[in-house]
Amino acid sequence: MDEIKDFRGSTPVITRQAEDAARARLLRAMREPAPAPRRRLMPRPVWRLAFAASLSVAVAVGGGIALTGDDGGRSVLIPVASVQQLGERAARAAATNPYETVPSPGKWLYVKETIAPLREEPEPEVDRNRRTTLELWNSVDGRQTALDDGKGRLVIHEAGPGVTAADLAEGPVTPERVLARIRAAVAETPAPPGDDGPDEQRIVETISRVMNEQALEPEVRAALFRALPMIEGVSVKQDAVDAAGRHGVAFAYTGRWERFEIILNPEKYTYLGTYGETVATRTYTTPAGTREVKAGTPVVWTAHLRAGIVDEPGERP
Repeated sequence: MDEIKDFRGSTPVITRQAEDAARARLLRAMREPAPAPRRRLMPRPVWRLAFAASLSVAVAVGGGIALTGDDGGRSVLIPVASVQQLGERAARAAATNPYETVPSPGKWLYVKETIAPLREEPEPEVDRNRRTTLELWNSVDGRQTALDDGKGRLVIHEAGPGVTAADLAEGPVTPERVLARIRAAVAETPAPPGDDGPDEQRIVETISRVMNEQALEPEVRAALFRALPMIEGVSVKQDAVDAAGRHGVAFAYTGRWERFEIILNPEKYTYLGTYGETVATRTYTTPAGTREVKAGTPVVWTAHLRAGIVDEPGERP
């Protein structure tokens, strides 16, 4: 225990050099296969940066979802008739706190996820056949992030511009207000180079990111679920699959170039992960020249594996 305390006490505030090293290590990790089963950074360098795992395996059955449980039995769930119904069901399910420990000032949210890494930079396509596991720690107010600097030491840096859990928790918490705050944050944040997608797509991706990476109050999470159907271009997808192979139901945003899915457990409506692919062929320019990306190319695939409240960065629940 003394060694753990010493380690925590030595966690430094990040320097520019350390931050660059940490980000470089994550990029290297995304290019290499993870050890079998052994951050906030998504493998989309040009197209955008982007839990509660279920043990059931789901398969599509007609318009609904059939779950195969641990005992091998099946139960057919009621299909989701509309995106509004999905938003309401998910909001009601979000009314309880998903964490064993109540988030409080000074605590951190541990997040573990697996992603499909890029096939080859700078191409935006991810490799469906490989996975990389990532871990990070976010302060519960959403203002700090901790990750490995590539030398076995955790470094802490201030979160970049954007909306935080604390911002969204400022009352009154309603779908309209949380959506307005996210829309304002997106409008104030420059899009990554090469990203000419509509604000609605960035808004949906931001909602997904805060659901994955921040310790949201139950009423905030519920408001976000009710806000998603209010965004133009969002519909329901009855059978979606995350990067861990789990089937679920999804909020699906379809824009001019891409479709982006927020995948939920079809029974508990907890966050499972994301999937995104191109819906039209397009070309874009990089320092290496002009590239063409075919319609149907997967550009993001993630699975939220574990999350929990801890006292310090480096601690796991």
